[in-house]
Amino acid sequence: MKILVTTPTGNVGRRVLSELLAPEFSVRVISRDPGRLPEELLEQVEVVRGSTDEAATLRRALEGVEALFWCVPTESSQETNVRGYYECFARAGCQAIRQAGTPRVVTISAGGEPLARNAGRISGLRAMEDILNQSGAALRHLRCGWFMENFLLQARQICQHGVLSYPMPGHIAIPMAAVTDIADVALRWLVRRDWAGIKAVAVHGPQDLSYDKAAAIIELVLERPVRYREVSSDDYVRDLVRSGASEHYARSQAAMFVELRRGVARAEPRTAESTTSTTLAAWVESELLPTAEALGPQSEPAAAFAPLCKG
Repeated sequence: MKILVTTPTGNVGRRVLSELLAPEFSVRVISRDPGRLPEELLEQVEVVRGSTDEAATLRRALEGVEALFWCVPTESSQETNVRGYYECFARAGCQAIRQAGTPRVVTISAGGEPLARNAGRISGLRAMEDILNQSGAALRHLRCGWFMENFLLQARQICQHGVLSYPMPGHIAIPMAAVTDIADVALRWLVRRDWAGIKAVAVHGPQDLSYDKAAAIIELVLERPVRYREVSSDDYVRDLVRSGASEHYARSQAAMFVELRRGVARAEPRTAESTTSTTLAAWVESELLPTAEALGPQSEPAAAFAPLCKG
């Protein structure tokens, strides 16, 4: 079975790829910079140099492929049209998939439809789904909860100042999922041949958590004080722009949190199938704790507003 993996060095893509390195699979990857791939991996996979927003390159990479793992690389903080960014990749993907006759595609998307309106990246992923649905392939869109890995982007602020910050009330619970679980769900669909049609598959993590609760769990596992501090959307945007982000990108991030406050992340009902196993406590112990140990002892809380990271 030949499978094409996009974003092979990304959070989800590299985990999917590592699990596919078995005799029963023939794996091809598409990479803009193959030099970033581990040397031992290059001996086990076929590499096509290029980007998934290049329809001709993607069409060539899809030759003879039975299943495609589709993940759009996260947009740069300098992006000036977040929705358009995802639409660009999706149009190239739709064209290449249709021309190649690729039978099955598994995508990484986000929970939210049909509630998402102006929701930044979530709206971009909704648009991506709509475009890919016209490709003629069977699709499974994995509508994922908040990636626990997002907390790593605030690791220094959490570990050195004991503060976790977003422009969202601390009491509102949202689904939170670990990348390893998301990759496992993607793998289960990629290696099967017995499905057709277009369907959304929710990936919710083990439970909905508020940021207040998340901070309490992080504090317990790290054994150091951690509190959640809500910041205003204006301060959030101002800080992102100050750190080099475009105004559009910063406002799209703030808009995403507005929709999260309205409950967009709970659009798909939680089921036994959508509930994955990795708890936030287990994730903090395996992923955030080593970072905290490397950063060293906690310092005094920052007097000024600490820099915010991408959510």
